[in-house]
Amino acid sequence: MRYRWKLMILLLVIALVPLGTMRMVGIRGVRLLSNELVSRARKNLSQQATDRLQLIVESYAQMLRQGRQQLEIALIFQAGEVEHHLAGPVDEPTDGVYFAKNFGPQRILRRGLVTTLDHFRIIADNKVELLKVTYASQVFNAAPGVKLENVKSDIARLAGMTPVYHRLSDYLKDLVIWQYTALQNGLYSVYPGHDNFPAAYDPRDQPWYRQAFMGRGYWTDQFIDAETGRQVVAVSMPVTGPHGKTAGATALIMPIRNFLEQRLLLENIPPQTRAFVVYPAIQPQTGRRGARIMVREDPDDSRHRWQTPLTTDWLNADDQDQFQAVLDDFENGRSNIRRMHSNDCDCLWVYGAIHEKTFLVLVTPSAAIFEPALRSEEYIQIQIQRLLDLTNYGIAGILVVIVILALAFSRTVTRPMRLLAEATRRLARGNFDTRVDIRTNDEFGYMARVFNEVGPRLEENYHLRQSLELAMEVQQNLLPKSDPRINGLDIAGRSDYCEETGGDYYDYLESDGNKIVVVVGDVSGHGISSALLMTTARAFLRQRASRTGTLAEIVSDVNRQVTWDVEDSGQFMTLFYTEINVGEKILRWVRAGHDTAFFYDSTADTFDELGGQGLPLGISETAIYEQRQREIKSGQIIVIGTDGIWETRNPRGQMFGKQNLQAVIRAHADKSARNIIDAVMGALEDFRYPMKKKEDDITLVIVKINLNIKVNHKQA
Repeated sequence: MRYRWKLMILLLVIALVPLGTMRMVGIRGVRLLSNELVSRARKNLSQQATDRLQLIVESYAQMLRQGRQQLEIALIFQAGEVEHHLAGPVDEPTDGVYFAKNFGPQRILRRGLVTTLDHFRIIADNKVELLKVTYASQVFNAAPGVKLENVKSDIARLAGMTPVYHRLSDYLKDLVIWQYTALQNGLYSVYPGHDNFPAAYDPRDQPWYRQAFMGRGYWTDQFIDAETGRQVVAVSMPVTGPHGKTAGATALIMPIRNFLEQRLLLENIPPQTRAFVVYPAIQPQTGRRGARIMVREDPDDSRHRWQTPLTTDWLNADDQDQFQAVLDDFENGRSNIRRMHSNDCDCLWVYGAIHEKTFLVLVTPSAAIFEPALRSEEYIQIQIQRLLDLTNYGIAGILVVIVILALAFSRTVTRPMRLLAEATRRLARGNFDTRVDIRTNDEFGYMARVFNEVGPRLEENYHLRQSLELAMEVQQNLLPKSDPRINGLDIAGRSDYCEETGGDYYDYLESDGNKIVVVVGDVSGHGISSALLMTTARAFLRQRASRTGTLAEIVSDVNRQVTWDVEDSGQFMTLFYTEINVGEKILRWVRAGHDTAFFYDSTADTFDELGGQGLPLGISETAIYEQRQREIKSGQIIVIGTDGIWETRNPRGQMFGKQNLQAVIRAHADKSARNIIDAVMGALEDFRYPMKKKEDDITLVIVKINLNIKVNHKQA
């Protein structure tokens, strides 16, 4: 039996099997108990929380109903008294009449001014300014453009309302901050008296005044009080004059915080709960049913201005099916509890009727309700973790024992490992004749035998690597070291091999200052054999191109020589042989099985293919090659490449393709030939990313034609 199996069986028998089984069973039982306790706690807490919230909503809705009735009764009484005084005779007031201008240290009304917690104004930086008011008298004022002399009779009639206002203020017990009466002629009075009216203030423009003429006992949506800048709601109704015609309106104004911040709510609901007073209505933008918010708390009153009406808010939820069921409950006057998402939060919705189709809605995040259960779950998890820590300590102790036992067997392991390590270091330094002497029948003996076979193989591979590096250096030196300088031409080329050596080839055979031959070839396969054939073909081409003859004759002669060398090997080479004559403005070429080159005209934005018939070199010594030609002009680009460009694949197996190559050429046509090549190579790397290794050799030659360019050959 092998040594590793002996040691492994020993460790498993001593510790892992029984300990792992006991630990797994124990932890599973504890987790099942934990899940059961948490599940029951969540269920009980959820039921208790929903029952408590339902009771709170019903109780507070009842309080709001009573408060609403109390305010409406007070308003009816106030309106009756206003109508009674308006219909009475014009008598001289017995208690005096005070106007807003009478306030101040040097004015008539300077006694009886007090500050209360109900009358304040929020100014900059959330600072609170207490307002001075008097409960001894109402105060009269006139809208902008209205003279008090013109409304003296109405002032005299309404002067007797001060005792009425005072009695109602005691009856309402600080629910209301202002008691208003405003007439159509611009006269208005406010109780308790004060002088905090804005310069442009006209109560006839206020929501409560306009709302009064839509029916009796109408409640407004919340708005901004001009005197305090706080969010308020009002209940108002019209009043008639002596002849039965509408003379104005009277109202009671109450802060939102008095409406929603009652002790019953604050002490019995989670602090994350949002409270609303809503009523069902049709949304004017969509014509669909909705729940319009009549009252909601905004903790920052200072960000609103009284001249700007508050935007109409609508209650909404993410789950439209559940929300439609809520609207059905509103329409039918039903109280209910529903759980649904609101603003991406899982919430519990509890609502109850206040008056007919006005509802109090409490929206509480479910997490706030289940927080006690989560704390219980956290406590249980802590206890489980303590148990796990205890078992970990036990495992650590057993591991110590295992280490001690393992050390007892280590001598049989460390000696052969040390011998192998020392031998490996010598082998890494280049001592390929290094051997180890371990004669056992276990893994170490097998490793020693394998190690003794590695040295000779590494030595052989080392020499082969040196040969490859020399071949790569020789082949790289056969490629052009620089781009040629020809009048009217901008030429650049580049070859990237997928291995140390490759079969791609390009060359420049310059005849004179006005003519150059560009050759691009691709040998089948990769590696040393392809590199040798490329080198041979290069020698044939250079030797034959130095003599006279047409392009077709040159390629035919080279094909004959190559065929004699490779006809038994099955290798071949494609070739694209191009002659560019700037003086004659003629492009001539021969295509020997190579992919067609591209001829791009940037002026017309067209691509043509430079085709032609002819077999690759090395297939048949009697192959016939066709020479073609065409005129050239400035703005044209010749693109000669190997199939490694358009056959480059990305990680999904898609090929780069010739259309992508043409797109890169078109996008960089105004750049130099070298820049175009760099752009193509960059596009191939991006397309291949994250793959690093190329599957095929890549060669590309770019020739830009600009017949107006003159090259200084001495400098070049």
